[in-house]
Amino acid sequence: MPFDLNPWIWDTWELNPSTRTSYSLWTKWVPVSSTLTTPGTAQDLYLINPEYPTVNIATNPSFETGSPPTGYTAVGSALAQSAVIARSGSNSLLINPDNLAAGEGAFWTTPESLGGPTEGAHVIYLVASAYFNDNAGSGSGARIVITDTNGVTLANGNTLTLDATWQRSVARIALSQTAASYRVYFVTSAQHNTNFYVDSFQAELSKSGNASAYCDGSLGNFYEWDSTANASMSRRRGGLVAIRGYTLYNTRNMYIAYDQTASSSLGKYTRAGTDFWNDHPVHIKHRISFINELAGEAPRVYGELWGVHLERAA
Repeated sequence: MPFDLNPWIWDTWELNPSTRTSYSLWTKWVPVSSTLTTPGTAQDLYLINPEYPTVNIATNPSFETGSPPTGYTAVGSALAQSAVIARSGSNSLLINPDNLAAGEGAFWTTPESLGGPTEGAHVIYLVASAYFNDNAGSGSGARIVITDTNGVTLANGNTLTLDATWQRSVARIALSQTAASYRVYFVTSAQHNTNFYVDSFQAELSKSGNASAYCDGSLGNFYEWDSTANASMSRRRGGLVAIRGYTLYNTRNMYIAYDQTASSSLGKYTRAGTDFWNDHPVHIKHRISFINELAGEAPRVYGELWGVHLERAA
């Protein structure tokens, strides 16, 4: 993670817990397991790169449930669940436009409880995003759009030139203080007959108006479904911003380093078959790195990390 290099504010370079926060040094647990990919080349066992917490209110965001996927309504198109390509999970939404007009595709309706702002004078945004792909490179256009429940456009997302890679379109609106529902569309930006796929759909509330990294409950540690998988909202909790403790085991002789690239001259030498840990809080802010000692060997390191979670929300 980047930090401020100005020498006159050096006191911000370290995390110095207060009496209150010192009781929260081990708020997050992370299991780790990594085998060295290339002997002789240092590798990260864990790299701190926390994503902001968010709630994805889309209840079938990677289109895993139903065919056509549950919760999505066709508009000038035919819909189907497809396993041909997918960015998240095993499936995506396949849209076959009728080729009669622009704006053909599908929409999803938000819950009515999205009224805002909810915190004094702060503006709360509804941010909608999804990834598009035509698996062909047609060059046709598509985008995400937010409308009211009558279909009146409130915000157009960035228009994508469809190709065989996943591209993200993002749209946002500032919410009024009156609770309301909205529609989020995945549609053609101009009339065409190109089939296209949508995946990794996210609708979230944000103070910044920026789309965060895609979230659903299947993505591992810090992620969870609120209820039934692929049929409920999901959330990402704050991740590690610093490692404060660890318990690890290694299978081959190696060197391990904290906040550095491991090497024979910069690293802790650890023999094969060793359990190692620290009895007092440490402060690892960037990463844990390891490398083999003996030529050709590929150590595996596994165990658990404990640390401090991310508190700031986007």
